[in-house]
Amino acid sequence: MDEIVRLALKKWPNVPDCFGWLALDSRGRWRIGAERQTLTHGPTLAFIGRNYLSDEAGRWLFQNGPQRVYVELEYTPWVWRLGSTGGRWELTDHTGREACVPGEIFIDEDGRILLACGSAVGVLHDHDSTLLMEGLRGPSGERPEDDLLAAAIEGYVQGLGGHLVLEWPGVATLLAVSSIERASVAGRFGFDPHPALAGLST
Repeated sequence: MDEIVRLALKKWPNVPDCFGWLALDSRGRWRIGAERQTLTHGPTLAFIGRNYLSDEAGRWLFQNGPQRVYVELEYTPWVWRLGSTGGRWELTDHTGREACVPGEIFIDEDGRILLACGSAVGVLHDHDSTLLMEGLRGPSGERPEDDLLAAAIEGYVQGLGGHLVLEWPGVATLLAVSSIERASVAGRFGFDPHPALAGLST
């Protein structure tokens, strides 16, 4: 959190919360206003990213000076981006910060891939799914053919469960792979995607 935000909180501690103005879509884009226009101003994006956090009830918010601006989530609190620079893989979140090495993979009924880093869960940007697949290996380290890997993942979606190996920079990470229903993600990982509903009752 920015120091200027900390100071503002001390100076104006009782500013009413804001609901329904800011949203995060499943590609990591901030949407603002009733029309859900995409926010593109670089310094504003950076400011929101530095002051993006959750409260004790699992509601995600942007601490805008003394005011809490609660975020409507299209899917998860985090959206992961996977990139490769000089042969090195990098997983970052939608604010541009480097993320941890994931420990679990989930695939929902729509084929969207979610990566869990401890208690943090995020949906993988759909443009990066192919790159993730390139790093996956079978339990013995073999690289399956694309169609065989797709068939294996389809089995996980059907509830068989299993493990794959993700070759990460310098490590080979064993990932549990399992299916998950989109509607159950928020409850499993303890976040509230629609804080505006709770805000109406406060």
